[in-house]
Amino acid sequence: MAQESRPGSGGMEGAGAYNRNARFQADGGKIAHLYAQEAAQKIEIDHGHGPIVIADYGSSQGKNSLAPIRIAIDALRARTGSDQPIMVYHVDLPVNDFNTLFRTLDADTNSYMRDAVNVHAYGIGRSFFHNVFPRNYVHLGWSAYAVQWLSCTPAVPVEHFWFMRLGGTARALYEHQAAKDWTNFLSLRANELRAGGRLVIVCPGVGDCLSIADHVDAVIADMVTEGTIDTDERARMVIAGWQRSESEYLAPFQRGVNSRAITAQTQF
Repeated sequence: MAQESRPGSGGMEGAGAYNRNARFQADGGKIAHLYAQEAAQKIEIDHGHGPIVIADYGSSQGKNSLAPIRIAIDALRARTGSDQPIMVYHVDLPVNDFNTLFRTLDADTNSYMRDAVNVHAYGIGRSFFHNVFPRNYVHLGWSAYAVQWLSCTPAVPVEHFWFMRLGGTARALYEHQAAKDWTNFLSLRANELRAGGRLVIVCPGVGDCLSIADHVDAVIADMVTEGTIDTDERARMVIAGWQRSESEYLAPFQRGVNSRAITAQTQF
């Protein structure tokens, strides 16, 4: 399905705003902490031969990554001791507030870097809809509340700011873009993961937030009536995301993603 598209939205609000206001995402991510631990316990490691690489895809400003990364590091240290280095890469858009990310890693009382031995943290300003690491490089990947964002927004007028309220052509185009982005994300990660590596992904489901979305959209409609924004602006106001259903998440695995097999362990 060919279509015009616009660049995806910018990064999260800076100056630590995401860290202060992402409690919902933090609470949701907690359900996968045990999976992060299990993944770290089961990945294949060449003991004493090079660093262990952890990739945090969609880190934002870092606070919500501290607990799962620490859990993974603790599980790895139980297997390797402290002699083998661990490298943690936090990946997000170039416009991400990396200053806050590094301050969080340095000063937050829950930071996995506090009292860390032979653990090294880095930031990468690049969209995870592109290749980020060399092939066969990452031992353990983590991504929480990030893959719902789209790489771009279809250039189609919308009648509602909330993507799940779209209908007709707009909905079909958003569904197509979401499917394309999801398959692309998985294919890229399949190339980057080492043989025996693991990737843990936490995704928002199709929840009951439509009443809140409708309230926001009603405010936008009032802004048009008041002349604050015009109808053309209103027709471009939409969140660049998609909440996939279970079947949408599983579709790439049923088709076969990339030339390298991915074993999916899913929980819904």
